Amino acid sequence: MPLTIGRWRIDRYEKTLYLQRQPDPKCSKCRGHGSVEVTPADHDRLIEAVIEPCDCWDPFANIRIPIGRTVITERYPF
Repeated sequence: MPLTIGRWRIDRYEKTLYLQRQPDPKCSKCRGHGSVEVTPADHDRLIEAVIEPCDCWDPFANIRIPIGRTVITERYPF
């Protein structure tokens, strides 16, 4: 279950915390949705509208924080 503090979303997966910055709610381009329609959707020519991420955020940028440490229990002889 993700936790949201301001524009930051915090997810926990296995032994790692992931921090991701969410779209700016005051952005004039996307109005806080995070995506911008690049070309208008002509239903005669296009099946779907072309949508790209807005400049106010990067959906693929995460901060990864490992929790705990990995303990090596097996030793390989040289």
